[in-house]
Amino acid sequence: MFTVHNILSYIQWRMHARDRQGHRIHSPFLYSLITNNLYNRITDDWVSEVEHYRKQLLADKTLVNITDYGTGSRFASGNTRRVRDIARHSSTSPRDGRLLCNLATAMQCRNILELGTNLGLGTLYLAHSGSCERLVTIEGCPTLSQMANSAFNNLGINNINIINDRFENALPKVLADMHTIDLLFIDGNHSYQPTIDYFTQCLPYADNNTIFVIDDIHKDAGMESAWRKIAENERVTLTLDFYTMGVVFFRSQLSRQTICLRY
Repeated sequence: MFTVHNILSYIQWRMHARDRQGHRIHSPFLYSLITNNLYNRITDDWVSEVEHYRKQLLADKTLVNITDYGTGSRFASGNTRRVRDIARHSSTSPRDGRLLCNLATAMQCRNILELGTNLGLGTLYLAHSGSCERLVTIEGCPTLSQMANSAFNNLGINNINIINDRFENALPKVLADMHTIDLLFIDGNHSYQPTIDYFTQCLPYADNNTIFVIDDIHKDAGMESAWRKIAENERVTLTLDFYTMGVVFFRSQLSRQTICLRY
């Protein structure tokens, strides 16, 4: 269910969004990223397997019990939901999956951390990126964690480590084990304070080439406030606003700015 806020924020974003040709982009780094990497099509057989898995989920009418430690679903109430509804409303879209994969490939991300596995579709796109050696993904719901892990095994993916636990419980140990993060994808508990807390907790593990990706940055006023606060952090230089997701860069060579980009 979309709100008046969603409609108005999208109109405002659309008015400022730049096209995929890199027009009015002055940074050589960003121009190269946009024109050479972000919009690349992924056409190999692996993507067909992932999207076949999505089709299976979208056809699955099974009712499952969901443990939700976040803000809940905008499209369903209660803890019992159909698999197809979760896939339709809460999973990473093919469009955003391609963006995640292209970003991780362009930035040569080896160590990836995801907060919020859900059914694993976004996880699979990240795991397929060109340089990914280790992907740790945390999911609080036992049902979703089991379903995602089963899909990873069926697809023969061996670079994903899924942890079934609450973020606040698992994150300290995961961060200590990883030492550095090349890409962080925050895709769970889409509200102001948890988003700020996860960003702050992971920030010491970011270096000059790290990127943070934050989902649902225009979900509501709280998430938009979180996005603005993150963009204002002294370590952040460039932020890219794709409306459905935001990307944070820490590269000291870049000038501080926020750019809205169509995808």
